[in-house]
Amino acid sequence: MAIARQHHTGNRRLLAAAAAAATVAALTAGCTSGSKNDKNAATGPSVSPSATTAAASPSTPVDPEAADKAEVQVAYTHYWDVLTSAYAKSDPQGTDLSKVTTGNALVQTEQELASLRTSGYIVVGQPKHSKTAVTFKPDTKLKTAVITDCMDVSQWKPVNKDSGKPADLPTTRLQRYITTVTAEKWPSGWMVLEEKPEGQAC
Repeated sequence: MAIARQHHTGNRRLLAAAAAAATVAALTAGCTSGSKNDKNAATGPSVSPSATTAAASPSTPVDPEAADKAEVQVAYTHYWDVLTSAYAKSDPQGTDLSKVTTGNALVQTEQELASLRTSGYIVVGQPKHSKTAVTFKPDTKLKTAVITDCMDVSQWKPVNKDSGKPADLPTTRLQRYITTVTAEKWPSGWMVLEEKPEGQAC
């Protein structure tokens, strides 16, 4: 079927996409304790047990970008929620697509949705992800994040809108692979500029 070739060669999200977010927790720890002097204790310097413990157990370093990374994770989750809704009806109307994507990412998504719509297909189920990592590009005019993710689309499948019959997809396609997303922080929030599947299994 034509749809099989289309998804294999052109529709990157149907072969690899995911949406789910992971939250970042800042770990902090600390304790203090004191002890009363024993009137019958021998004269000499005293050592606080808590001081000994603190010296033996240095505190866990705190990532200075933890809050920013958590914010990106939340935006990334919302981005995939919007995409999933749009692909579920092959139509960006009634979704926040233009509020979470711009540039090449927006154009390509709109083209893919139009192609699906013309072919009479929608995408059902949910994409998944794992091993999500966030880094930031240095020296950029606007804060720019690079998100790498292991995308799993094994349960996110194109089906005929009317019959519900699954599309014929190549059996050799990758269903779990690494993708890289670039996003920029605008006054309105994080906007995805580009989504690039790396063609590498994960």
